[in-house]
Amino acid sequence: MIRKKIVLYPTPIYDVQLDLDNKKLIEVIKDHREKYPEGEVSNVHAWMSSYKTHKINNNFDPFISQILDAIDKVREFDIRSFSNLSTVTYDVRDFWALMYGDGDHTIDHTHFPMTWALTYYAYVEKDSSPIQFRLLKIQPRSGMLLLWPGSLFHCVPHTKGKRIAVAANLMVQNFGK
Repeated sequence: MIRKKIVLYPTPIYDVQLDLDNKKLIEVIKDHREKYPEGEVSNVHAWMSSYKTHKINNNFDPFISQILDAIDKVREFDIRSFSNLSTVTYDVRDFWALMYGDGDHTIDHTHFPMTWALTYYAYVEKDSSPIQFRLLKIQPRSGMLLLWPGSLFHCVPHTKGKRIAVAANLMVQNFGK
């Protein structure tokens, strides 16, 4: 019988400002939505592309590469949290695009058993809702990459402002000392 859950260590959530071509990324997302308007059914109550968008649309590849490069810089920045590993490569298990409008939201969920979950915000209006990790609320900004352990519960309350983003689930593929 499990009686108590004890949290011993703080959990890292990384906020990285990236200089991606957001205008081009938004164009790729809108083109993808036009081609695949039906979207995916999930915890996300907004338009969401297939979890396998990276497998069906290689126009996202340059953005995925830049995001993975940024994650490697996070590893270098906080190497102790990455077990002092000199290299880590990831398998992008899932990758999808999101477009939120007035009233859209995402219900509380995790990405377990994924190592990392991430969202990159290409466009965020000022009255867009925060992403919530239980008690922690993070207000997204255009150009923000958020990276967190896949086991963390999170949600997005009903929003008024628009946001356009991509998200992914990563698993460690290989690592080196």
